[in-house]
Amino acid sequence: MTRKSQIIILTSDLRPLIRSGFFCLCLLPLFLTALPARASDQITAANNVITSMISEVETYLKTDSGNIEKRTENITKLLDTHFDLPAIARFSAGPYWRAANEQERVEYVQTMRDVVIGTVVRNFDQLSGLRFITIDSQAKGDKMVLVRGSFNDSTGKRPPVSVGWRVITPAIAPAKVLDVEIENISMLVTQKQENVTIIRQNEGRFSALIKALRKRQQAP
Repeated sequence: MTRKSQIIILTSDLRPLIRSGFFCLCLLPLFLTALPARASDQITAANNVITSMISEVETYLKTDSGNIEKRTENITKLLDTHFDLPAIARFSAGPYWRAANEQERVEYVQTMRDVVIGTVVRNFDQLSGLRFITIDSQAKGDKMVLVRGSFNDSTGKRPPVSVGWRVITPAIAPAKVLDVEIENISMLVTQKQENVTIIRQNEGRFSALIKALRKRQQAP
């Protein structure tokens, strides 16, 4: 009997088992062992992002001299490294992102990035004395991890604040923060709601959102 004939007979004999789902049952342990490994990798990547980011913030606070130019440089590097600002911009525009033309999209992403950087720079001193403590980390699907913890004031003057970091964890790209939840309130969803309201109040013009952001950027 030839090798080919043996394979055909073997396949024929296994066909009822394949139909009955026996093969799926046999392969199930392989999937069950693979999934936790991927989830573990996700959680490790997300935790590393948050740990690295907090460490950088603490370093910047220790070395900050009040020089706005240097502070802006540090904050820009930190946000570009650890936050997925383009994805944040797309999500925060809601359904109107699809309606925006290419120029409007580019302007919006850049303006929103400038606004976020400016806001952090102006309020950077408020982070002084805060310490982040991780409580737990949970995989949310195969591309997202929620890292939960709290900011505690070492001086005891401010109450603890619960914080959740939603971190994108793609298999072939660096993990980055997509959203921050403060006391279970999503900052990204809140921003999206505000943005959608602005556009709707201006007859669906995406340019109105960009204009509103620029005004916010110029505010003291």
